[in-house]
Amino acid sequence: MLASLRAELLVLRKSRVAWALVLTVPLLTLVTTYLFGFVDYLGLTPAMYAQFGTPAQNLQGLLPSQFNIQAVNELFFTAPFIVLGAVIAGGDWGRGTIKTSLLQGPSRARTFAGQTLAIMVACAISVVLSFALAALASFLIRWYVGRAAVGAAAAFPAAGVVGHTVAAGLLIGIAYGALGIALGTLCRSAAGGVAAALLWYALVDAFLYDLSISAGGTFQHVYNAFPAASVITLTSMFGSPGGGASSATYQPVRPLLATLILAGYTLVFLGLAFLRLRRRDVAAASGTWFARRHHLEIGPPAGQPAAEVDDGRRAGVLASLRAELLVMSKWPTMWAFVLALPVFTLLNSYVDQYVLYLNAGAGAISLATPSQVLPTILPGQFVPAVLNSIGDDPTLAGTAAFFLIGALAAGGNWAGGTIKTSLLQEPTRARTSVGQALAVTVALVVSVALTFAVSGLFSLAIAVTQTGSVSLVPSPPVTVGRLVAGFGIAIVVSLAWGAAGWAAGTLLKSAAGAFAAILLWTTVVQLQLDQFATELSGPLRAIYDVLPDASTNTVTNLFGAANPQYAPTFAEVAPLLAFAVLALYALACFVLPVVVTRRRDLL
Repeated sequence: MLASLRAELLVLRKSRVAWALVLTVPLLTLVTTYLFGFVDYLGLTPAMYAQFGTPAQNLQGLLPSQFNIQAVNELFFTAPFIVLGAVIAGGDWGRGTIKTSLLQGPSRARTFAGQTLAIMVACAISVVLSFALAALASFLIRWYVGRAAVGAAAAFPAAGVVGHTVAAGLLIGIAYGALGIALGTLCRSAAGGVAAALLWYALVDAFLYDLSISAGGTFQHVYNAFPAASVITLTSMFGSPGGGASSATYQPVRPLLATLILAGYTLVFLGLAFLRLRRRDVAAASGTWFARRHHLEIGPPAGQPAAEVDDGRRAGVLASLRAELLVMSKWPTMWAFVLALPVFTLLNSYVDQYVLYLNAGAGAISLATPSQVLPTILPGQFVPAVLNSIGDDPTLAGTAAFFLIGALAAGGNWAGGTIKTSLLQEPTRARTSVGQALAVTVALVVSVALTFAVSGLFSLAIAVTQTGSVSLVPSPPVTVGRLVAGFGIAIVVSLAWGAAGWAAGTLLKSAAGAFAAILLWTTVVQLQLDQFATELSGPLRAIYDVLPDASTNTVTNLFGAANPQYAPTFAEVAPLLAFAVLALYALACFVLPVVVTRRRDLL
C-alpha cells in the first residue's frame, strides 16, 4: 500500500490538472473573498454606504477573527473535490495504466488503498491551503489598515475553534473526493467521471437544494438525506462571514448528524468503488473506451477501387465530419455535455420555478408570491429565460457547457491517441481538423436547439394547465422574429465558447486539462470579474470589454431578464461590439487548432 501511495503521489505531483484542481478552492478563497473584498472596501464612498455598508462593516469580515469562517464557507463549492477524484481514478482506466498498477505485485485492495490515500492527501492539501491563504490574507489586511483594525476583530480565533473548522473542512473535502473516486471508477474514464461529477453537483446538490427551499416538506427531507445538506451545516455552523460566530445561519441538519452523514457517505462511496474494482475484468481496459469502440481502419477497405480513395481525399472535410458525428453520436460523455444546457435550463428555470409557484409562501424560505412567479415561466418569457440561462446560470453556465463540448471533442482525440488514426485516413491534417470543428459546431447547434425546444414546450404546457388558476399577466408574444433573433444570439455565444474549448483541448492535448481550466475560470475569475467590472474604468475596463464575458453578458440580456427580481448587474458593452468580439473569438479559436494540428508532431 505504501508503494502504491508513493507512486500515486508522484503522479499527482507531476500532473498539471491535479494541481489546478487542488488550487481551485484556495484561489477562490483568496481572490473572491480577500482580493475583491479588499478592493471593494477601498473603493467605498459615502454614497455607497446605504447599499454596501460602511468601511468598518466591510472590514470586519476581512480581519483575522473571521478567517476560518471565510475559508470554510468557500468549501460549500465542492465541485473541485469531485472532479479531482474523478479525473485521477477515471484517468487510470481511460489510459489503461490500471493494468500496470495491478501487475506490480500489490493486491487490488492495496493498490486501491494507495490511490485513495493519495487523492485524500490532495483534497486535504487543498483544504488546508485554503485556510492558510485566508489567514495570511487577513493578517496582511490587518497590517495594512493599521489602527482601523481594533478590538476582538483583529485577533485570530482560539486554536480550538480553528481546529474544529479545519476538521469540518477536511471532512467535506474527503467525502466529495471519495464521491469523485466512485464516479471515475464506475465510468472508467476521466472525461466520463467529470461529466458525472458535474451532473451530481448541478442536479443532486444544487437542484435539490432549490427544491428544498422552494417547496420544503418532502423535498426538504429528501435533500437532508444527501451530503450537500450536511455540507451546508458544517460550513455555516461557525457563523456567517462578516457577522461573527454568533450570527444566525441556516442549518438543514444538526452538526453531529451532518458529521455522521458525511462520514457514512465517504465509506459508501469508497466501498462502491472498491467492489467495482475488485470484480471488474481489467483485461478490457487497454486504451480508452473511445479508442476501443470507435477504432477506424487505416487505409481503404480491401477491394475498394483507387478512384474511390481519391474521391474520399477530395471530400476529406465531409468524410471527417461524418466520422466525427458518428463517434459523437455513440459517445455517452458527449451526449451528457450536449444535454447539460437543456436539462439545467429546464430544471432551474422551469421545474424549480413551477414548484415555487405551487408552493409560494410555504417553502423553507418564502421569497415570492404565485403572481410574481408565474409570468416568468409562461411562453412569452421563454426566449429571455434560455438566454439568461446561457449567460448567468448559477450552477453551470451555458458558456461552460459549450466549452466542455469543444474541449471533450478535441482533448479526447489527443489524450486517447485517436487523432493519429484520424490523420492517417487520407485527408490532409487541415481538412481533418476542419471536419472535426464542423462536428463540434453541429453538437453546439443541437444543444442550443434542444434547449429552446424543451423550454418552449414546458412553458406552453404551463400556460395550458394553469389558465384560470392565477390571472395570467400579459407577456410579450412569441413572434417568429423574436425566436429567430434569440436562437441566433445563442448560436453565436455557443460558437465562441465551444471554439474556446476546442482550442483549449487541442493546445493542452487533454480533455481533463481543459475541464480544469474552465473550472478555474468560471469559479475564480469569471463571476468576480463580471461583478467587479462595473467599477472599472480606463484601460482596465477596455481590457474587460474585449473579453468574451462582457459580450456574453450583453447579448444574453438583450431581451431583458426573464425574472426582473433577479436581473444580473454585470458589466455590458455595445451590442454591435459584443457580436463582433464573439465572432472574432469563434473564428480565432477554430482556426488556431487547425494550425496547431497541421504543425504538431504526433509521436
